[in-house]
Amino acid sequence: MEMREVTPLGALAKGLAAGVVGSGVQSAFFKVTARWMPESPQGVFQPPDEEQASENALQTVARRFVEGFLRRGPLSASAKDRGAEVLHYGYGAAWGALWGLARESYPAVASTAGVAAFSNLVWLLGDELMHPVFRLGAWPQAYPIRSHVYANLAHVAYGAGVCFAYEALRRPLWTLLGTALWALGARREAHRALPRATWSAADRVVGAAAHLKARRPFARAAAFVGA
Repeated sequence: MEMREVTPLGALAKGLAAGVVGSGVQSAFFKVTARWMPESPQGVFQPPDEEQASENALQTVARRFVEGFLRRGPLSASAKDRGAEVLHYGYGAAWGALWGLARESYPAVASTAGVAAFSNLVWLLGDELMHPVFRLGAWPQAYPIRSHVYANLAHVAYGAGVCFAYEALRRPLWTLLGTALWALGARREAHRALPRATWSAADRVVGAAAHLKARRPFARAAAFVGA
């Protein structure tokens, strides 16, 4: 099945959605690896305002925007959490939109090297440059190597999520729905034609076949993980 040509507006829309998915993947990465998250060294960063001592970078940006720019507030702790969540997914969506435009302009970026470069660009400009410039953290040399490695891996998880999600969204929706409907029909026919004792095995066979059919939309993204 041939891919439909993606317009610039389509690339932006799909990229925004893929960026949201990538941000969710990154959040999951943080939760799964929380026990291995390096602690920031004490005393390497002197925040410009007292509130930062109890905030993460996203909470600080949310507070500065609402209280400093919009002249509202003060924000409660729960409001800071909600603002940080909105910023996290909004920032990821914006980078996803850029990925969509780059992906459609230069198809070669949908490769292992392309996704790695994209992930590292987001990491370098965000964590390594924007954080110190906007007084959200110290300059990179103040942190140990393990902190940089962990942050980089988190952004690789984000980039991979964006890549997989975007390749899925490039596929016409009806073909994905068709795969699901095919699986439901095949399962029903197997249950009607085979003894009940074999239904479980038949379901696994149908599921495996549907999985193979569903993998086709991810052909480019699968190259990233060597599948």
